[in-house]
Amino acid sequence: MKNLARLKLLTDEMLMRAATEEQMGFAAAMSAELEDAGRDGRIMLVDDRERAAERMIAALETEHHVQRESDLARALLDVPDGDFDLLIVSLNLQDADGLRLCSHVRSLDRTRHLPIMIVVESGEESRLLRGLDMGVNDYIVRPVDPNELLARVRTQIKRKRYTDFLRTRLEETVEMAILNPLTALHNRRYMTSHLKTLFEESAHRGNPLSVLVLDIDHFKTINDSHGHDAGDSVLREFAMRLKRNIRGIDLACRLGGEEFVVVMPDTDLAKAYLVGERLRQCIATAPFYAGEAVGGLEVTASVGVAALEFPEDTPDIILKRADQALYCAKRDGRNRVVSDAA
Repeated sequence: MKNLARLKLLTDEMLMRAATEEQMGFAAAMSAELEDAGRDGRIMLVDDRERAAERMIAALETEHHVQRESDLARALLDVPDGDFDLLIVSLNLQDADGLRLCSHVRSLDRTRHLPIMIVVESGEESRLLRGLDMGVNDYIVRPVDPNELLARVRTQIKRKRYTDFLRTRLEETVEMAILNPLTALHNRRYMTSHLKTLFEESAHRGNPLSVLVLDIDHFKTINDSHGHDAGDSVLREFAMRLKRNIRGIDLACRLGGEEFVVVMPDTDLAKAYLVGERLRQCIATAPFYAGEAVGGLEVTASVGVAALEFPEDTPDIILKRADQALYCAKRDGRNRVVSDAA
């Protein structure tokens, strides 16, 4: 009951987080797949009894792919590296404790969601209870009935694939909430939250923090002259050049339209200006490919730079100063970098 309650809580949480009409649209798509979701699984069987293992394998291989391991130490290495749908462990290994493997699998991030079934002898209630308490999903008692074994295995594999599906959809939903779909850069919502965190850390530790605001020059002309497909191609390539020319700890975001922001921790105003100039050059020096009909387009960008400098600074104030510096860059002829100290 405890085990089932844990599983129910996990599934309910993922369903609740995915509970918009769009997210719940997977039900129809999944209904047909669920019929066969419990078959064609990859199973690791850990059992050092030759004949018993052979009988189980014979039953399982009518529907699944089975890898058998008789050595517990080897299984401890193989299970995390294998893409298994189910682990079946005998608790009657001659020179090892099968529960040790179960505990190890449950403790690893890569395998904590892997279903575990244990094979026990009649009368081993205490060890069975220990296994269920540590998170084992199901059990079967010797002598093993092939039909019961297949039924229990189907249930575990079907449940794993269903929860994997929900988990993947949840991860995709999180990505959709923080990433711009066209450029794969973080969006304004994420930038606002992340900049606040970085600002608080920098202000507390006395570390520098800088912000670049970049705007593609004459972007409306690109859309009007060559179409929105060409404009989208330019935006995607612009995002790629940004990511290639900043550090891993820097955050590149699409603020909206043709405007982008780069947040740079541990970077003062002078260094940020040099980064802005490098980005400006990498954008201006090579044409942007905008499709076969258009070919290469000459694209430039204007850049405004600001930094955490004053006690009264806030994230909004720094962004506003960077935006004002960008306006100066536009006013002074575009294709240039201006810092708010200039």
